[in-house]
Amino acid sequence: MNQRRILVSSLVALAGALALGSAHAQAWPSKPIRIVVPFAAGGPADALARFLTNKMAGDFSQPILIDNKGGAGGTLGSGEVVRSNDGHTFLFSSTGALVITPNLMSNLSYNPERDLVAVGQAVNTPSAIVVSAKSPFKTLGDLVTFAKAHPGKLDFGSAGTGTTTQLGAELLKKEAKISMTHIPYRGAAPAITDLIGGQVQLMVADVPAVVSYVKGGQFKALAVASSIRSDALPDVPTTAELKYPGVVSGTWYGIMAPAKTPSDVIAKLNASLNKVLQQPETLAHFKAQGMQPAGGLPEAFDKFIKAESAKWVTLSKEAGVKLE
Repeated sequence: MNQRRILVSSLVALAGALALGSAHAQAWPSKPIRIVVPFAAGGPADALARFLTNKMAGDFSQPILIDNKGGAGGTLGSGEVVRSNDGHTFLFSSTGALVITPNLMSNLSYNPERDLVAVGQAVNTPSAIVVSAKSPFKTLGDLVTFAKAHPGKLDFGSAGTGTTTQLGAELLKKEAKISMTHIPYRGAAPAITDLIGGQVQLMVADVPAVVSYVKGGQFKALAVASSIRSDALPDVPTTAELKYPGVVSGTWYGIMAPAKTPSDVIAKLNASLNKVLQQPETLAHFKAQGMQPAGGLPEAFDKFIKAESAKWVTLSKEAGVKLE
């Protein structure tokens, strides 16, 4: 008799939980959805987050608000999202803040793999290997040949230590078996300025950051670090075409959630994101910017993040990359 009562009680409790879950799914969102961008306003992550969420907002009964929380390489804003538990706070982040910087910091207050879960990947933004228009290098082959003949004579600028602009060049060094000197800057803008002026010889930067300089005749793009040509630079060969298939770098962006976020909430956000990524206006915008739409299920994004983390952590250790 006691066992029967226990069984009945368990079934009643289960039915109640399912009913509450269904009610939660219908009630959410019950207040504005907050998307934390862990970078300053006006940057590429901020612009992309606003573009996408403006389109996603129509799918929900509450507005979507962007909250810029820059600092500490993106870990400040990420940590704030990890600590939130209201079911309405999410993170729009990128390669560096999710898988590079956290693995280079020894005193991080959270573990991204444990404390954040994937909602959906938004875009991939491949890097371009660029030199000044005045550079003698006309092809990637020219650059590699020079570097091998003159070890240590070639340098590259980056947006700073531990950024994708550094690690993209470190990956080129590894795969092409060449030596180059790293010159870190405080952001991409001064590095680009010095590349134009010839103070540095090379940069590996996201296509959207350099496409206007290529089209304006200030840069030469030697390759796109991808297996797929960029719509923004259709005449520029990929590293895969140039026999360096391992040189795949750039920045990807996506939405993350605190680990305890209900799965039905994640499913709703994921569906909205995928819907927006298929819209003609979105595709046209990405094509002009040199971005590649991603999309897919949270599980696919989670698997991708784990692979990216392993890739960049290994490279960082091999290259001796350390945050100052």
